[in-house]
Amino acid sequence: MSFEKSAEISAGVQLLIQRASGLKTVQGTNLGLSFKPRSDDVFVVTVMKCGTTWMQQILHQLRSGGDMSFDEISNVVPYIELAYDTEIDLEAEHNYQPR
Repeated sequence: MSFEKSAEISAGVQLLIQRASGLKTVQGTNLGLSFKPRSDDVFVVTVMKCGTTWMQQILHQLRSGGDMSFDEISNVVPYIELAYDTEIDLEAEHNYQPR
């Protein structure tokens, strides 16, 4: 059985692109790209759909000593490219270090 690359995008991928495009703006993406990291910043870099939220949760638990006083993990471990559009100030001081 041979696998051919299709020029068509599957319906699932199209839906994912459509949903993601509503989350961010060009201005928000540009501001995210201009983010200047500090020496104590930690970046969570995972492959899509391979445990990003789980890794965010683990790292936040390690740095905070187990603090669970948040509604959504992205409020305490923000996505840089979505921070502006979700009104999260990346320059604000954080309760826990590393940032």
